[in-house]
Amino acid sequence: MKKHPLISYFTKLSYFSIAVAFMAFFAMLFLKNKISMNLPYYIVLFYICTAIGYTLTYYSINKKSMRFENIFMLVKFGKLFIYIIVFSVIILSETESTIPFVISYLLLYALYLIFDTITFKNFSKKI
Repeated sequence: MKKHPLISYFTKLSYFSIAVAFMAFFAMLFLKNKISMNLPYYIVLFYICTAIGYTLTYYSINKKSMRFENIFMLVKFGKLFIYIIVFSVIILSETESTIPFVISYLLLYALYLIFDTITFKNFSKKI
C-alpha cells in the first residue's frame, strides 16, 4: 500500500528531526559553552517551518495555481524571512549568549536546508 506523500514526508522529517535532536543532546553534553541550551526549541521551530513549507508547496502544486519553481522560491523566501526575524529578535533581545546561539542556529539552518532541498529535489522528479 502506497503512503500519501504528505504522510511519507512527515515521517522522513520526524526521523530527521529525532536524529538532529540526538546529535543536539550529545553536543549539549560535551560542548556546553559552544552550543545554545535552547537548541530543542529551535529544532521545533525548524520542524514546524519545514512542515508548513512542504504542505503549502504540495497543495499549491496540486491546485496547479503556479509553476513548481515559483512556489518553491516563494516558500523558500518565506521560510528564510521567518528565520531571519527569529534570529534578529533573539540577537537584539540579548537573552542568550550570542556566539553559542549563532553556531546552533546556523547549524540547524544548514541541516534543515539540506534536508529540505534533497526532499524537494525528489518531489520535483515525481511531478
